[in-house]
Amino acid sequence: MTSPTARRPGIAYRRPDADPSRLVVEAAGDPRLDVDALPRTDWLESTVEADRERLRSALDGGAVDVTYRLAIGDDESPTWVREYGRPDGSGDVVGYLLPASERTERRRLERQRERSEEFASVVSHDLRNPLSVAVGNVELAKELDGEAADERLDRAHDALDRMDDLISDLLALARKGRFVEETATVDLRSVVDAAWRTAGTAPDVALVVEDPLPAVECDRSRLQEAFENLFRNAVEHGAPDGCSPSDVSKEAETDAAGDGTGGDGASTNASLRVSVGSLPGGFYVADDGVGIDPSERESVFEPGQTTAEDGTGFGLAIVERIVEAHGWSVSATESRAGGARFEFDGVDVVEGEPTGADERSVATESGGSPPSTE
Repeated sequence: MTSPTARRPGIAYRRPDADPSRLVVEAAGDPRLDVDALPRTDWLESTVEADRERLRSALDGGAVDVTYRLAIGDDESPTWVREYGRPDGSGDVVGYLLPASERTERRRLERQRERSEEFASVVSHDLRNPLSVAVGNVELAKELDGEAADERLDRAHDALDRMDDLISDLLALARKGRFVEETATVDLRSVVDAAWRTAGTAPDVALVVEDPLPAVECDRSRLQEAFENLFRNAVEHGAPDGCSPSDVSKEAETDAAGDGTGGDGASTNASLRVSVGSLPGGFYVADDGVGIDPSERESVFEPGQTTAEDGTGFGLAIVERIVEAHGWSVSATESRAGGARFEFDGVDVVEGEPTGADERSVATESGGSPPSTE
């Protein structure tokens, strides 16, 4: 009859104070590991040097699931082990040590490579838009004089500042693997306006803030990034002629200077309207473009999914990850105008006086208040 000890899936252990150098064997039942040969007080030194930082990092926070190489006994080649553990509330880590194969490590490295490639694509996607805005405005500034040129250079400077913020945040993400760092109470309307300005404006696209927007508890930078991607997605997939929110055209400059057909006329004649409004426990972003086929409403959030010729397919994937990191949810549906609508639920809405839809601000950003898309 096999004893309970022999049926254990591995070696039960405890790490006092989550110390990577110490491991106390509490029960041993796996004959594939030589318990007597395991180090006791110099565990980290017995770990292959290239794997030590990975072990330290795994023990630094939360649940532990790490594969590494360990020198055991007189074996010339190190032994692959996999460590599962969790904090027990006293500062110690308790769990199981299991034998692992080189194949397990290869699979881990392959997953790590895939995550690295995806992260590189995210970085490229998020930096391309403010870079395009900066370049476009600098080119326009060369053709203008006085205040008109200064305004374009200011816009370029704002876009470069945004790039600097994104680089800092993305580096933090690369180090810590999280999309949300710190949260604070934020005026949602101010985030919407900032995202619209940073995304750039196309001459025939209008922003409409339909309802007073609430204050929300969020990571402002990450939420602004989500709105920027939503605005780009709306224009890339809903506006005619492949128009992009990063387009900065002479036509737009003429309208802004009051020499063309801008102002209310530009809004009334807008070929695409993007609206933002409140929902119970959340908000929505909608447009009156071509919409999303019902069969694709789930897959649009998958990395690499795009129908735009020049799209990367990461915009909505970034949105979903930012939303989930906040503990919220997002779903795609159809707006009343037949376009795309994204609904955000479970948002940490802060009770109090909501922020009103500022008519002047809407007119400045979109050229007026066009008819509702919802």
